Amino acid sequence: MHHKNRVSLLAGSLFVLLFIIIACASQEVAPMKQELAAEAVAAQQAEMAPAPKEESKPVSFYDMEVKPLTPAECARCHLSVFSQIKNEGGKHRIDCVQCHTKYHAYNPVKQNWNEIMPKCQTCHGLIHGDKFAACASCHSNPHAPKTQMAMTPEFAKMCADCHGKVHQELQQNLSKHTKVQCAMCHHQKHGYIPSCMECHKGHSPDQTVKDCLTCHPVHAPLNISIADTVKNDDCGSCHSAVYQKIRSTTTKHGQVACVKCHHSKHKYIPQCQECHGQPHGEVVLKKFPNCLQCHIDVHDLPAKSK
Repeated sequence: MHHKNRVSLLAGSLFVLLFIIIACASQEVAPMKQELAAEAVAAQQAEMAPAPKEESKPVSFYDMEVKPLTPAECARCHLSVFSQIKNEGGKHRIDCVQCHTKYHAYNPVKQNWNEIMPKCQTCHGLIHGDKFAACASCHSNPHAPKTQMAMTPEFAKMCADCHGKVHQELQQNLSKHTKVQCAMCHHQKHGYIPSCMECHKGHSPDQTVKDCLTCHPVHAPLNISIADTVKNDDCGSCHSAVYQKIRSTTTKHGQVACVKCHHSKHKYIPQCQECHGQPHGEVVLKKFPNCLQCHIDVHDLPAKSK
């Protein structure tokens, strides 16, 4: 009896052990199946994908396709030239090879400099006409064509050809400026604007060039226009006697700016009626038609305090 019970107990234990082994085996088999399935899909995709092309390496450097130099590559060797074009080149800030179609081709034996250098006429034609065919005589540096134009005596002879309006203004408004060569004022380089004080003394110690130009057009300096901003001190530097009168008078005229009466243009003499209308009756005006018959000096009117 005991024997049978032991056999039954042993059989039950074996059954439980077998169940556990089967359960564990099933858990290990499931991920293996998943891994195998993923490997199969990857292999299938690899078979379907086109094989990568092998890059054909050139046999030598001369089998490669070489592109023209870029401006940045030119600049590495020609940095000073590149800097000039960058800072002062204007419209010449273009690809170097647009002008220099031949480069690194100078032969000291052939002396072929003129042959390989670009010609201005290729792009610009004769922009100033047949008279100015030698562009480099004025535009001496093609990499800074406008800012580095030295004012040579030869160059100065041609100012009127380009600046015709200025030349005409000088001829129509004769002054000492008409007799002076352009290069006397516009010296050093083309485009130089001088200060009036290089030749002239100001009307007053604190006068600026801006003050000069308020009255005097540069190329017609005697054609003086009067702006309403002109100070009495500026007028007084030339008209000292009148200026002292207007400064010292106790009448209302001493409080008025010169340009209030002498407006429009220099030497304009106003009529008293412009400001005062007809302050007296017809009988007085008929007897004294000229205001100055009584009021004598407009800059120092008779006053009761005198």
